[in-house]
Amino acid sequence: MSFVSIIATNQWISAVSDGNLVEISTEGECHVCPGQKASFIQISKQQFIACTGSRSIRNKIKRNFPFSENPYVFDDDILAQLKQDVQTVPNQWQDVLLVIGEAVQQIECRMISNQANSDWVAIHPQSGKAGTLFMAGKGIDERKIKRIAEEFNRLIQTHGQDDWRNVIRAQNRLNQFVSTFDPTTGSRVFHLLIKK
Repeated sequence: MSFVSIIATNQWISAVSDGNLVEISTEGECHVCPGQKASFIQISKQQFIACTGSRSIRNKIKRNFPFSENPYVFDDDILAQLKQDVQTVPNQWQDVLLVIGEAVQQIECRMISNQANSDWVAIHPQSGKAGTLFMAGKGIDERKIKRIAEEFNRLIQTHGQDDWRNVIRAQNRLNQFVSTFDPTTGSRVFHLLIKK
């Protein structure tokens, strides 16, 4: 399962992903596809979409949202289609998470999952307070997410959070930490930074 950490301030968003993608068979079996592709796709200078839990949904997003010089407008129809895509994978088989990150007029991260009755949740970071999203699969339960959050807090205190370079260093180390207890998380990492 791919692991993605997304840190958003009121000036920029940093995303770090491993290179493993996951595919679900029609029987509900999870297959890790170790590789060379991040779980996020930059779709414009100021936008990206991250998707974990389904390589086919990630690839569909890549086809449907080629890189554009101008930002995409995510209206209700597009958001409904993305939600429908995510929810094609039964939750009992795998967690599928999708995040739209944008630094167009303001910094915003919107997230949806394939949980029953899931709806879009938006994060708007405030000055001095960063928003944090960790995208992981079924192998990362609530207890492990708490460990991940605690480790990230420790790393951010060590590296600092005032400069995006320090945050990316902390995210890289966090990926290494997660790979110690989640064998589906790859060690190769990809970075993306978008600024306002």
